[in-house]
Amino acid sequence: MSEAPAVGIVTVNYNSAAFIGEFIDSLSRFDYPNTQLIVVDAASWDGSADEIARRCPQAHLIRCGENVGIARGNNLGVQLCREQSLPYILFLNNDTTHEPDCLRALVDAADERTLVVPRILYAHDRRLISTHAGDFDWTLGLFRHTYHGKPDGPATRSRRELQTASFCCILVPTATFDEAGPLDERFFMYYEETDFLRRALQRGYRLLYVPEAVVYHRESASSGGGWMTPFKHYYATRNRLYLVRKHARSRWRYALFTLYFWTTRVPYLIRYVVSGQRAMVKAMALGMLHYYQGRMGRTLEVQDF
Repeated sequence: MSEAPAVGIVTVNYNSAAFIGEFIDSLSRFDYPNTQLIVVDAASWDGSADEIARRCPQAHLIRCGENVGIARGNNLGVQLCREQSLPYILFLNNDTTHEPDCLRALVDAADERTLVVPRILYAHDRRLISTHAGDFDWTLGLFRHTYHGKPDGPATRSRRELQTASFCCILVPTATFDEAGPLDERFFMYYEETDFLRRALQRGYRLLYVPEAVVYHRESASSGGGWMTPFKHYYATRNRLYLVRKHARSRWRYALFTLYFWTTRVPYLIRYVVSGQRAMVKAMALGMLHYYQGRMGRTLEVQDF
C-alpha cells in the first residue's frame, strides 16, 4: 500500500492494571503512522481506566457502567470506527505486547476483502506458539489449531488461509461489518469471533495468517488467568452449544454434535466431582442449563474473573 490507511485500534479493558502499562508502552513503539486508539472500559474498578486516560490522553476512552463483555465492547469500538470512517480495525487484547513492525506487516497483507492475523507467541516463553487460529470442525464443535502450543519454527512461518482465529489480534476491514453484521452480543465472550468469522467467510472474505507480524500474549491474563476457571467453563460450555446450533446445516448434524457433546462431558463431570471441584461442576451445569433455557448474554450466577 502506497499510503498508510487509518487504523482504529480497539481494545476492551477490564481490570488490567497488572499489565496495561506494558501494553501502552508497546503501542507507542509501533512504526505505523496512522492509528487511533479506542478503549472500551467494561466498568473496571482497579484504576486501569484512569491509568489509560492519564497515559493516553489522545485515545477515545468509552467508560461503560457495567461489564458489557467482549462482544458488546468490541461492537462499541466498531461503531466509533465507522463514525470516523476508519477503513481498518485492529482488535487487540491488552494483555499483549508487539514487535514495532507488527501493524505495518498486517496492513501490508490486508485488502478490502482480507482479514489478517499475526503469529502470536507466549509472552512467558517466546519459543512456543500461542496463536489460536486454524480450522473449525462444525460437526463436533472443535477447533483445529494447527500451531497452538507448538514450538515456533519453519512450519509456523509460512502464510496460509484459515477458517477461524481469535480476536486476540486481528486486522479487519471495517466494511466487513456492513456485510457480516456485528458481533453477536448473546455470546458475551468466547466463540463470538468464531461466529463472526464464519459469517464473513460465507460472504466471500478471506482470513490470512501472516507470520511476519509478531505479537506476544499473556494468554488468559485478561480473563482471570489459568487454563480453565469456572467463569471460562460456563461461557465456553454454553456458547459452544449455541454456536454449533446457530450454524448447523441440518438437524442430523446437530443431533450428532449433541451426542458427542454430552458423551464427552460425562468424564469431565466425574473428574470434577471426584476431585471436589464443585465450582467447575456448577459452571458446566449452569452453562448447559442456561443454553437450553435460552439465557444468553452475561450471567450473574458465575462470578466475573
